[in-house]
Amino acid sequence: MKHIKQFDAVVCGAGHAGVEAALILNRFKISTALITIDPLAIGRMSCNPAIGGLAKGQIVKEIDVLGGIMGKATDHSALQYKILNKSKGKSVWSPRAQVDKREYENYINKAIENAKHITTIQGEVVNIEIERGVVSSAIMRDGQTIRCSTLILTCGTFLNGLVHVGQKKIRAGRMGENAAEGITESLLSLGFKSGRLKTGTPPRLDASSIDWHSLNLATGDDIAIPFSYSSSNFKPKNIPCHSVYTLSLIHI
Repeated sequence: MKHIKQFDAVVCGAGHAGVEAALILNRFKISTALITIDPLAIGRMSCNPAIGGLAKGQIVKEIDVLGGIMGKATDHSALQYKILNKSKGKSVWSPRAQVDKREYENYINKAIENAKHITTIQGEVVNIEIERGVVSSAIMRDGQTIRCSTLILTCGTFLNGLVHVGQKKIRAGRMGENAAEGITESLLSLGFKSGRLKTGTPPRLDASSIDWHSLNLATGDDIAIPFSYSSSNFKPKNIPCHSVYTLSLIHI
């Protein structure tokens, strides 16, 4: 016999978008199942420890105005702030923060844990059931059926994800984490089309192997501007970054 659970909404994926969706639903007291392959990875920053940047910085501020958590989490965990493109007109200025990835993740996790209307479920959605043209259930890989009237897919790079390392391809959402498989095929059966986007990730370097004195110092702004309009007692650490460049031989 299938184990059936009932929620008003199901959010599939607990990265940046999934967390924002679940917390907004919680604010409206909507019973929500937040489904994630790994509960320890909720709100995890994948690779680059930066929030914002060109075009993205404005989006973070818009999320904050709409009641989202990203700006608040950034201001809580930030190491450095910088307004990019300041040599150009103000219309293209863009805020960026370098953050402590683990502290950011901890802040997000506490918010999810304290949300009364969110239930975190470990597992993987592999099929979507439709009744009379409306979403009715999310089917889990372990056979559970989660009944719902709203299903929000925030699977990110995990959806049939592929990781490329040199000439090698690995089925994964992130390095060391399984891809989400099954949802794409379910969507295709419902008439959706599937494509693929590519993103890159910087190499991880052991700090003890770097000659820091030979790198260019990249300091943050002396007067930092927070991402969230609600942030108080704002005192970022303003830890400097360092710039490094590849050899010209690589680009021949």
